[in-house]
Amino acid sequence: MLIQSVKGRRALILLEQTISERLANITIESLDEGQLHTLKRHVLDSYAGICASLKDTAMLRQFERLTFKPGSGPSIDVWGVQKPASIDNALFMNAILARRSDLVNTYFSPNSMGGGHPSDSVALVLTLADWLAMDSRSFLNSTYLAFYLSAAFSTFYDPESANYDHDAMATFHTALVIGRAMGLSKEQLTEAQRIAGMLGLDINQAAQGNVTEWKHCTYASCALRGLQAVRMARAGFHGPPEIYEGEAGINQFLPHADAFFHPPPDLQKIIYKRWPGLVFCQTPIDLARKFTDKLPDPKAIASVDIYTYAVAIRNGAILSSYHPGSRAGRSHSIPYCVSLALLKPVEYEDFGEAHVHNVVLNDLMAKVKVFEDPRMTRDYPAKTSCRMTITLADGSTIRASRDYPRGDPQDPLSDLELESKLRKYFLSGDDAEADRVIDFLWRLEEQRHLDVLLAPLKRRRIRGAEQSGK
Repeated sequence: MLIQSVKGRRALILLEQTISERLANITIESLDEGQLHTLKRHVLDSYAGICASLKDTAMLRQFERLTFKPGSGPSIDVWGVQKPASIDNALFMNAILARRSDLVNTYFSPNSMGGGHPSDSVALVLTLADWLAMDSRSFLNSTYLAFYLSAAFSTFYDPESANYDHDAMATFHTALVIGRAMGLSKEQLTEAQRIAGMLGLDINQAAQGNVTEWKHCTYASCALRGLQAVRMARAGFHGPPEIYEGEAGINQFLPHADAFFHPPPDLQKIIYKRWPGLVFCQTPIDLARKFTDKLPDPKAIASVDIYTYAVAIRNGAILSSYHPGSRAGRSHSIPYCVSLALLKPVEYEDFGEAHVHNVVLNDLMAKVKVFEDPRMTRDYPAKTSCRMTITLADGSTIRASRDYPRGDPQDPLSDLELESKLRKYFLSGDDAEADRVIDFLWRLEEQRHLDVLLAPLKRRRIRGAEQSGK
């Protein structure tokens, strides 16, 4: 924290005030050409993930049941159902779409504190842009702020070690992003953080035991509270000061680093996902795909031994990972993802119900064992290593290892690969429209409005009339 002298006495500048002061300097004007290009790569990548999520018609029917036409006040479109809802519900539902496909990028703090998915915020900011009629430059500014703050909070706090969800701090940084987009003053942004803290932190139960679909809703629920905190601050409500550093402040509950904004976030270090699954499954999937041309009939596999780091095991190889009961459970399971990858390239559709009774897949999962490698645990997060040994029925073995997944800054996806990712999941079937979206994204800072991006998301993706209450 910072100390300044005021009229001969020492006055405390609280962390929430320091953060609010810093926001004015977090704009795309500070970015060089390469950094701005990286930001646009992230937007393109996240947009592809949102398009993939819109393939989930069962979830979109849940969205439709949650939509309603508010009696007063502005409303906004919910993507995929072509119906308006209150900004609260629309923001919640649209934000889920950034996470649902599990193609969200991932930031690991260099000081081994926390981690998160900055690209979650692209759906949030696109929804705000539609609601507030932002131009493209304002959208880019808000997106950069969201990425920067997501990484900064991940570098300062370690929620998971205290049994809070890794998204726990998103209530704070979404409040700051929404608040600045809505024109709050520095004083109001400070109050928004204080109020957000009083609205509660996400506990980590969503990642424990049987992983349900709520795992894809954690960031969205934080954004919902962030919006509420901003509205209260703008209306003149005041939260308790020292929300981070007080005797019962957030710092008393979560392990944290020594200084906020130090080191400053490096958005060049963010990992892109090649596969629609948990970030800790990415390296194992890459290895499994490497084996496929060397394997005979999958039934000839006797065992699959995987060695990796402790955090990956804690998140993707617990008891329930061998019997996942939901899409989120399957996409967060190392045994499931590896077994699937040994059989075929991993696709978004593979995490639905199609493979639940797949005998070959289930037999393979039973042969997968995951072990901790202490060296890999020490190397994390600088490396996200995995080693795999497959033993065949005749006793022969094949081995391979990787220190990084494809998409890591050490083995990056090219611009063309990101474009291919968007084309793959773009839903209109219109190649020319996909090309227009991609061209628009690469020239975002030159655009006046965002209709080219929003129109494909707003189209109805499910058949039949609304069935409210069902």
